[in-house]
Amino acid sequence: MASSQLPLADDLYLAAHDTARGRCLLSPATLGLGLAAGLLAELVLWRRLEVQDAKLVVIDERPTAEPATSAVLEQLLRESHHRLVREWISFLATGVSTELVERRLARAGHVRREEKRRLLGTKVRFVPTDTSVAGWPGTRIRIATSRGELLDRPDLVLTGLVLATGLDQHMLVTLEANEREYLFDQLRRRLPAELQHLIGHAEAAVGDAVMARRA
Repeated sequence: MASSQLPLADDLYLAAHDTARGRCLLSPATLGLGLAAGLLAELVLWRRLEVQDAKLVVIDERPTAEPATSAVLEQLLRESHHRLVREWISFLATGVSTELVERRLARAGHVRREEKRRLLGTKVRFVPTDTSVAGWPGTRIRIATSRGELLDRPDLVLTGLVLATGLDQHMLVTLEANEREYLFDQLRRRLPAELQHLIGHAEAAVGDAVMARRA
């Protein structure tokens, strides 16, 4: 992974927030689902997980080099009888994925915790500490695409999750039609099938969540 990149789910979190005020551009449910898929994708990239059919298969039980993905892997090992991809995306999205990513970003100094007292309680949010770092995931993908450069695997997954969550309406809106098609072509041709399937499950889960809110 390039030194200019943060972990995949952290990049997605920053891309999903307004760089100036820290306002989330997605609903909490959609953000959680995207981050859940992002953390699982990180474990695939760490070669700890494989996606086979619609199931997660642990291929290496050793912890990774950082706490967030290690926590997810540990949970997977404890709940070994539940391995459906959609179940795990939905489970991690219930506060777990967002909390793990916010904690990781805060430890690295990329976000700061802010509390705002309200009549019915205290609202907590995490605001980017450096707007250039917060805006870099989207900028990096847009620049590479406009130059016709190939994205590395983490950025391909990030792009897929941006599309799956609808974040492209904010992050990729300035791309020309031919540039978007170039991105889609990379996703189709260069992203391994297991990661495409993971993104597909995330997109389906987001669709279900949107339908549930409208019902």
